[in-house]
Amino acid sequence: MEKINGPSLTEQAGMVSIAKLVSVLGTVAASIILTRALSQSEYGNYEQVWLVYNSLVPLFVYGLGSALYFYSARVDLKVVYSASVVLSCLVGLVTGVAMLVFAVPIGVFFNAPQITIYLRIFSFYAILSSPSLLMESVLITEKKVKLLLLVNVVVAFLIVISVSAGAVLLKSMNSIFVLITIVGFLKSALLILFLDKRRMMALAGIGVNLKSQVAYALPVVVSGIVGMISRQVDKYLVTTNFSSSVYAVYAIGAKEIPLIAIVTGSASTVLLPKLSELGSKNQIENFIGFWKNSISKTGLFLLPISFFLFAFAGDFMYFFFGQKYLASAGIFRIFLLMMPLRLAFYSHALFSLGKQKLYMYTSIADMFLGGLASYMLMRSFGIEGAALGKVVVTYIEILFLAWVLISSLRTTVKEFLPWSILSRVSLISIICLVPVSLIGIVVQNVYFSFPLKGIVFAGLFAMIAYLTKLVQITDLKHLKFIVR
Repeated sequence: MEKINGPSLTEQAGMVSIAKLVSVLGTVAASIILTRALSQSEYGNYEQVWLVYNSLVPLFVYGLGSALYFYSARVDLKVVYSASVVLSCLVGLVTGVAMLVFAVPIGVFFNAPQITIYLRIFSFYAILSSPSLLMESVLITEKKVKLLLLVNVVVAFLIVISVSAGAVLLKSMNSIFVLITIVGFLKSALLILFLDKRRMMALAGIGVNLKSQVAYALPVVVSGIVGMISRQVDKYLVTTNFSSSVYAVYAIGAKEIPLIAIVTGSASTVLLPKLSELGSKNQIENFIGFWKNSISKTGLFLLPISFFLFAFAGDFMYFFFGQKYLASAGIFRIFLLMMPLRLAFYSHALFSLGKQKLYMYTSIADMFLGGLASYMLMRSFGIEGAALGKVVVTYIEILFLAWVLISSLRTTVKEFLPWSILSRVSLISIICLVPVSLIGIVVQNVYFSFPLKGIVFAGLFAMIAYLTKLVQITDLKHLKFIVR
């Protein structure tokens, strides 16, 4: 691809994906350290504080980031940046004050009065770090993706150092939240200094743009809130009905594998523009072909990982989080049951066909039905029921969306998905698990056996897939599809 004024679009997208991966890996590394250094109750409190924060600030600032992308080509960038920073500060201030004032009721609601002090400390994080959430949007707009990668590496390192110092050296939960708050403040200060040095801050004329950005961001925020509640409702049910220790077990089991999130997220950014183009031209046959091809490529990568992790979930939990969280393996397996649903991007397909409202209504229904199912099954099966309810309703939602797409595209169930390829990938994955499972009999130390199982499984799968012509050397090009 031709380069124009810097890295090509593919290179930029690749670096953004890597930057996101670094950020997520930093968060996961912090969790691994904390699960080993803290008691289950303390780690549960840590996750509860983040649950409160992540339900508030990021959604609103994400909406501002979307507005920033939209207005950056239409309005003076100085005005857009200034308005975004001011609005993010206001959101952070309101959220921080709310966390400070309602810390006690939230603690009671979560059956964890001890988190009151942590919420009050972390309220300053909400206030001081909110501008930092615009860092990605600003640096991408400025085409400073290398700087974004560097910032994410440094911040991830500082987060790991902060939680290590707070949990291992100082042995204080308060210290953990104070140190993380300092890191958030430094990131915000860096963004403001970056804009100021480039003379990209101007207060004059931001009044009108403030209204425009709020008007644009509000629908994004509302949609985000619906999606957030739908994704987090099971966690709220668990944290309000069980102890912090039990919530810690659930939170670990419900964590998403970073690489999987990056693959699906990166693939979706490539998929939407192409599907939109084909949908607008009414090229249904090409639309279905591209849709099935993207699912095949994603499935070739994600399905084997899912089978492997499902089979060795206990080893995975022990290897990364220690013996205390072996009980999280059951929750982890339940959420892995949703992996086949993540091979296809139903929302993107519906958007490209102009069915945004239908998807919004479906998401709202999913939110209510998911909460109801999780609550009912939780009463019968405990925390596993909360996870199972979410999975069951998600399957129902996807079946409905698939029916809508099949009807809209005037195709058949047989032609809608690459059944042959997906079934072959699944069969090969299951075959590879048989000899790999014997490794645990010979090598009983999980810290040696789990990585060895992963290496042998990957090697066997690649060999059989190549010999059966499921993949070819040229198919390695799809790695570029993953990192874009």
